[in-house]
Amino acid sequence: MLENKIYQQDNIGNLIINDNCLNILYNIPDNSIEYCLTSPPYNRKRNDKYKNFRDINNDWYQLNVDVIKQLLRITKNHIFYNIQANFYNKKDVYKLIGTFHENIIDIHIWQKSNPIPSSGKNITNAVEYFIILGKSPLKSNFNYTKNIITTSVNSKMPKEHKAVMKPEVAEHFIINFTKENDTILDPFFGMGTTGIISKKYNRKFIGIELDNDYFIKSCNICL
Repeated sequence: MLENKIYQQDNIGNLIINDNCLNILYNIPDNSIEYCLTSPPYNRKRNDKYKNFRDINNDWYQLNVDVIKQLLRITKNHIFYNIQANFYNKKDVYKLIGTFHENIIDIHIWQKSNPIPSSGKNITNAVEYFIILGKSPLKSNFNYTKNIITTSVNSKMPKEHKAVMKPEVAEHFIINFTKENDTILDPFFGMGTTGIISKKYNRKFIGIELDNDYFIKSCNICL
């Protein structure tokens, strides 16, 4: 899987790979990863979130179809997949949900308590979705686990990456639905929130990150 790839690994097996995620996913064996938690780029059609990465993809829908198909193949349990419907991608988001309707077992809502308001009488977008895909029903480790996560929007995002996943959001899925020593895969690793929270709660992780700067920074943070 890692021949001729750039990667770093710590002494307990946590791994971060610098590559296009599909190059790696195609070579991971079936049912070999317990869980996936990830947040792909939004396809906002403007470069206001990432320092080096252009968030413009003319076939965002197909990219996500290809990634989700591979994740369904390699993931034993559940996939927690973050998507946000914006002005440019909302038709693709709803189409994506329809495409995988037979695999989606739940949708959790990430509610932002202080979103940036839309102008005039336009609707303010205060939520993102986590579509949860898998082969079995979703059961929590605890009683009365809600399918909604509420956080504030942190205006103090790193200047090089203004779309970092909130730690509280990663904690919702990792604490409630995974167990110690499970391996959690994040194919859009970014600045490494999945890795940070996985280590905090004694889980293992594999991160794949295309951008070289984010790869280096996440290695420094997580390994």
